[in-house]
Amino acid sequence: MPRFRRYGIASVQKNPESSFKVIAAVIVIVLYLLIKEFSSPKIRTKTVPTYGAHIQFAEWQNGTEKGDPTKAEKVRNAMKYTFWKYRENAWGYDDIKPVSGGNATTRNGWGAFIVDSSTTLALMGLWEELAASVQHIISIDFTNATGPVDPFETTIRYLGGLVSLVDLSDAGLIPTNIINPETREILLRQATTLAMSLGPAYDTPTGMPWPRVNFSTSLGEPDPPSVYLENPDKPRYKNPVIGPARTGSAILENRVLTRLTGDAIYTINATKAWAPLVWNQWLTPWAGMVDAPFDIVTGEPVGRQRHWDGGHDSYYEYLLKVTLLSPPHDPYIDDYKKRFLEAAYSLRTHLASRSAPAEQHMTQHLFIAKQDAQWLINKQGHLACFAPGTLLLGSKYLDQRYLRTFALALLEGCHHAYTSSPSKIGPEAWSWLPKFGYGDAVHQPFTERSQRELATTGIWMTDPHYKLRPEYVESLFYAWRITGDLRYRDWAWEMWVAIEKYCKTDYGFAGLRDVGKVEEMGGHRWIDEQQSFWGAETLKYMWLVFSDTKVADLDQWVFSTEGHLFRMIR
Repeated sequence: MPRFRRYGIASVQKNPESSFKVIAAVIVIVLYLLIKEFSSPKIRTKTVPTYGAHIQFAEWQNGTEKGDPTKAEKVRNAMKYTFWKYRENAWGYDDIKPVSGGNATTRNGWGAFIVDSSTTLALMGLWEELAASVQHIISIDFTNATGPVDPFETTIRYLGGLVSLVDLSDAGLIPTNIINPETREILLRQATTLAMSLGPAYDTPTGMPWPRVNFSTSLGEPDPPSVYLENPDKPRYKNPVIGPARTGSAILENRVLTRLTGDAIYTINATKAWAPLVWNQWLTPWAGMVDAPFDIVTGEPVGRQRHWDGGHDSYYEYLLKVTLLSPPHDPYIDDYKKRFLEAAYSLRTHLASRSAPAEQHMTQHLFIAKQDAQWLINKQGHLACFAPGTLLLGSKYLDQRYLRTFALALLEGCHHAYTSSPSKIGPEAWSWLPKFGYGDAVHQPFTERSQRELATTGIWMTDPHYKLRPEYVESLFYAWRITGDLRYRDWAWEMWVAIEKYCKTDYGFAGLRDVGKVEEMGGHRWIDEQQSFWGAETLKYMWLVFSDTKVADLDQWVFSTEGHLFRMIR
């Protein structure tokens, strides 16, 4: 495996403050700075607490912290329904096809649903289901794979699930008749086997991973041709390239594996993979945010894409979460904190976009756009709805009150994307006309449908699919646990009622082809797909919103980008 190479950090110089001789000038400058501070605040830093940081809301009233057992049980029953339909019709395959009852091999044939949903089963106390899952997991051969292996997806779904099971077991949350000391060691051995099989991914000049790993040859590989067939507009470059999320979302899983095994190589590889981003040597216009994608051979950004949406998202998420998970002696923890805060405030300053009022009402909402070179992309994907939760977590942990306000405003925007849909389920992506910078926006409402949606809701769907994604309810979970505001429970229940009404099938739960046309499409409204994150994240976060707040306490656990839990151990 490659050795670790430390990357230098460019120094930042501050402009010296001007001195003024005349008292009137001093007053003018002070007033100016006050106005500037409240309109575009600077980052306020404080010493990051190293243990016992109080994140969760504490001033509960009327027993709301005890949960809503009736609603929690309805979600738990949906997890049982999902599991047993899969068990009966697709056991051992990666996914079930929830409309036809068929099966799919999408994640190398190891049983992605089984591994990915196992931590949800553990939290919910579904012991019969978990026992069956553990027996399958300990039998997987992680040295052989069906097809090329995606290091990113494999790390967050499989490796994250394995080490989280060990952490949950070590915390005494799983009965010993399901995971006893011997089974624990087998699970940990499975995790190390998988991590070692993924090792060749990091064998590049920069440490950034190859897009794929061939387990038969133990070599990294570029994207397979199918990627370009599915995305014909995807640009090709001289060398393989990778986005921020794919190279920057392994640090949590591998750090936990290092803690459990005592072997530093896992943390070394993951640190090396995101080092060119954290300690970026390339000039970028916005502090903390990187240009992408990156050439994995040279480390050079070959594109000028900047955003927190899909493909970039979890890198910024992990910058924050590694500060919660790292031991206090970690030499890079201050760098991670600084980089996250810079990126969060750059997002707020440069990409936060308020929508123009709709013709039929005066409400406006805040969304986050993307930048590609000189183009403002006024389009937000469902994946970007993770940002409110991450920003809210950062605002509480790092004492950043402006990020709290920003996060809750973005969450209102995601809520609007759901409630403005006829099904009350949010689409895969939507656009709006910015209240400011209208002429610079790329997306315009050219169709009759988009113009009608814009007039009535202030947004229009650019991709009307729903793929059972978890990001919105994930942010509702953080909002509920951090603010204690009952509205976020109410919003989650609204989402759940709509999902159960429109997505439940004979073999599980299916995505929707068009969240705006569910009634008129009848049985043909479904997508015959149920990815493993449905069990790993969507159902987990939904259940946690209605469960006792002591379950998966945010002062004790860190959630991965796939919803797996890791213990905070100092």
